[in-house]
Amino acid sequence: MFNYKKMWSQISSFALFVSLPFFVLAQESVEVNPDLTKVQLPPLESLFQNAKNNPGIEMYATKVESQKSLLTTEQRSWLKYFKIGGSYQYGNIAVNSAFTNEYTPLFNQTTGQIQNSWYGTVGISIPLDDLFDRKNKLNRIKLDIKSTEFETAKFLDELHLRITESYMNVKLHLSTLHKQAEEFYIAKGNFQMIESEFKLSNATISALNVAKRQETEAFERLKVKEFAMLQELIKLEILSKTKIISK
Repeated sequence: MFNYKKMWSQISSFALFVSLPFFVLAQESVEVNPDLTKVQLPPLESLFQNAKNNPGIEMYATKVESQKSLLTTEQRSWLKYFKIGGSYQYGNIAVNSAFTNEYTPLFNQTTGQIQNSWYGTVGISIPLDDLFDRKNKLNRIKLDIKSTEFETAKFLDELHLRITESYMNVKLHLSTLHKQAEEFYIAKGNFQMIESEFKLSNATISALNVAKRQETEAFERLKVKEFAMLQELIKLEILSKTKIISK
């Protein structure tokens, strides 16, 4: 005769063996990252102000400064049309002489005087092509400066848009992160309750497996949300040059 009791005893032993890994998993500590759930975002205007330290803005500022320096040099270039020269001399001019005849022995005589002199020259040389193109050169440099200023404003506007988008994404992640955390803690509490019931033989292994799967899935969704929020926070820090979580 087929022994049903013996077969059921073997199935129960196998089920208990399969359920052991779930008990081990249930002992793992899985918590929400407190640094993310307690993030305090600074005002958006503060982020815009700090973003002025962005390397892109500094690059454009340096370019404008260089162009203004070039404009100043070009405005003073008319001085090259004039050439001024001069020299100065100072010294002692001396004359050495010797005299002798049949009645006079040879003797040397030196005469001299101290004198100084100077002279100066002034010249004008104006290349006509340079003279007539001078106004155009100045206008081209001024247009370059204005163009760079427009590029700076455009870059700043685009930077503000990216900061705003990232800021709103962080806000969205923060709100959904709390929701995901609640779902995880509910799933975790449900598993712990069913686990206790299972130990008292008041719950089946199937119910225990379902509860554990729900807890694991809730935990995975929570960690995915944490990662997405962390990634967006780092992006916001880089764009705005503002310390938010890496203080």
